[in-house]
Amino acid sequence: MAAIIMKLLQIIILLFLSFQAFGQKVTYNFNVDRADVETKKVIILFENYLASSPQNKGKNEFWNIEEQQKHKNYDFLESEFQPSLYMGFPVHVLSIKFRNNICQIKAQFSYCKEDGSPYVLAIVNYFAKKENGTFKLFNALTVNKQTWNCTTVGVVDFYYPTSHKFNYQKAQKLNKFINETCENFGVHPKPFEYYLADDYDEIQKLKGFDYYIGMGGQSKPSGKATDDKVYCGGLGEYYPHEVFHVQIDEHFPNKHFWVSEGVATLLGGSRGKSLDWHIKRTNIYLQKHSEIDLNDMLKLTNLDSETSYHYVLGGLIARKIVEKGSWSLLSEFMSSGKTDEDYYNAIEKYLGINKSELNDYIREQLQIEVKK
Repeated sequence: MAAIIMKLLQIIILLFLSFQAFGQKVTYNFNVDRADVETKKVIILFENYLASSPQNKGKNEFWNIEEQQKHKNYDFLESEFQPSLYMGFPVHVLSIKFRNNICQIKAQFSYCKEDGSPYVLAIVNYFAKKENGTFKLFNALTVNKQTWNCTTVGVVDFYYPTSHKFNYQKAQKLNKFINETCENFGVHPKPFEYYLADDYDEIQKLKGFDYYIGMGGQSKPSGKATDDKVYCGGLGEYYPHEVFHVQIDEHFPNKHFWVSEGVATLLGGSRGKSLDWHIKRTNIYLQKHSEIDLNDMLKLTNLDSETSYHYVLGGLIARKIVEKGSWSLLSEFMSSGKTDEDYYNAIEKYLGINKSELNDYIREQLQIEVKK
């Protein structure tokens, strides 16, 4: 599944390059009453927002002030796709519906392929409410989460469906992980929101997605971290990998992607499986594929639908650094630079392994780890 989504993202990026010349075209379904005064106000608001380059994430007059003050990245849908939801796909407004003082906007980001078939990136929902007498946009999550239960344990506000039986033991275990991890890295735990459900698609619906590319398929543990939120499907109240990102990442801005994902996997596993589980799986695979050159491991992506190289090999490197020099050395490693060259140089600095030696070194260390 992960490999398929990666392929789709590559297609999206190519499409983005094509759509740049066309801008964000907006059309409307037949049932949108453009003659209605209030509906017309919402239409103008939505079109103005799309035309304001929301992917730049700057202060925006068309979004409500409260969410902009609370959240650095206030539009929770914007970063769901790379490079952005607002990459230039034509937008078709399916409906604009008023209920009491709230207006729901349902919009489809899509285009028609040369063979006539539709290519749908996403169908998403926004809400519009009046702020000081003028309509402003709101996240669907802000409205929809009011229908879920919320329980606060430690620094975590847990949001979950009413059908879910809250597990205090797992919630306390997560807070213990937070306290220990923050202590190891010398930072203070920060409060955040944690959204959980049995299926990640249920969380996406809460966030405002009726559909997004990659939706459906076999349900597997999945999660995502943002500035002050964790979204978790399939692991209940304990998804430490994404929580690591929320608590630690911002304190180490000068780090490579593999460093962040590797340490998160070392401490919190990945997709509900421990680093050791991923190491065993990867070792078996690499024994069958001697042609894979780990000297250029940063060029590798997904091993299969369960394991990605940046999780397992990044986690292995992080473990070796901890074993050699404790948490202080790992903290240094997390500030060793963002580029691929920085990452390889850091491995040589902290482990004494040159880039040209990585293939032999990693394969040897994987063998050692599986025998422990």
